[in-house]
Amino acid sequence: MITQNRKSSIILATIVSAILLCSLLIVSSLSSLSDSGPNVNKFGDVGMWASVGTILVFYFLPLIIYVLGVDSMKIVMAVFCGLGMLIVITVLLVMAFMDIFSSNSLIISIGAFGLGVAALISNIIWYVVAFRAGTTLYES
Repeated sequence: MITQNRKSSIILATIVSAILLCSLLIVSSLSSLSDSGPNVNKFGDVGMWASVGTILVFYFLPLIIYVLGVDSMKIVMAVFCGLGMLIVITVLLVMAFMDIFSSNSLIISIGAFGLGVAALISNIIWYVVAFRAGTTLYES
């Protein structure tokens, strides 16, 4: 029962983390960051959807394998979760730098910052959920 509960918690934390990271990518494509060069993702563009699809594949393919019973996929998921944290930190830093030099919409900036912080927190929570110490039941 405890193992199933832990597996459900990992599944939920992974889904929340993936949704927040994809939302951050979508909102950042609305910001002035999307006007910074020819190779950036613009809202609704094929590149934006390719980025979202790539993130979903990297989160859900290991999750599906984990759900099928390969518990060692938790390590692979941890690596991808760490990469997600690096993406979030990079997007937040670049957006903060771009906001200094551009007239970006305040609502988009606040939304992107909020989603970034939420995604970062959800990834930290994912690590806590996935690697917390198990409870051991002792029988006398």
